[in-house]
Amino acid sequence: MAAVRRMSSGSKGDATRRKLEVASAMSWEALVDAHVDEAVQFVVVAAPYEPIEESLPRYLREMDIHPSMAAAIRTGVLTAIEEEPPVAPADLFDVGSTDDGPDEEDDGDGWTLLRKPQQVVRGVIRRQRRSEEFERLTQLALARAEEHVIRTHIENAIGFVALLEEQRYDRAIETYLTAVAVSGGRAQAVCQRTMARLAEVHLRRGARPGS
Repeated sequence: MAAVRRMSSGSKGDATRRKLEVASAMSWEALVDAHVDEAVQFVVVAAPYEPIEESLPRYLREMDIHPSMAAAIRTGVLTAIEEEPPVAPADLFDVGSTDDGPDEEDDGDGWTLLRKPQQVVRGVIRRQRRSEEFERLTQLALARAEEHVIRTHIENAIGFVALLEEQRYDRAIETYLTAVAVSGGRAQAVCQRTMARLAEVHLRRGARPGS
């Protein structure tokens, strides 16, 4: 997801072009805010498993965020955490505990592990379970983030439709997607769901008796 692209003049009037540039900048800010909210929650989920120095880059990478936007998101996340450190609720993603109890004391004698191979096995199993649990939690957190970002895209795209009311809806949405450099599966999802949102309004209005 790249930074806002400057709108080309084309056949649009100067006034419309300026409005689109403002709308593009506002859309970019809304996307940054959405990502900051979700990235903060992501690092909270990841905190028991890895430090923010690893979890925040993981979020930016998994969400396929362009470096120019990633810099703004990183700053926003670090600022938010410094101002008010987030606390994960106790029932966050209630998946149950995988803790097998406290580790047995290691007296520093290397022969202890050789005499107690079951301790080694339990340690391997515990680490594997923690890794699997972490992957499940990150999948859920990233899915939630993707949904939030797509909803933000839809609201932004509807704004472009309103500005470009003389154009077909799909072309107005495409103008938005180009402005914020969204492509691939995410762009398809935004286009389809924005059209569906517009249908809820316009088809219902057109179906009124006597309209």
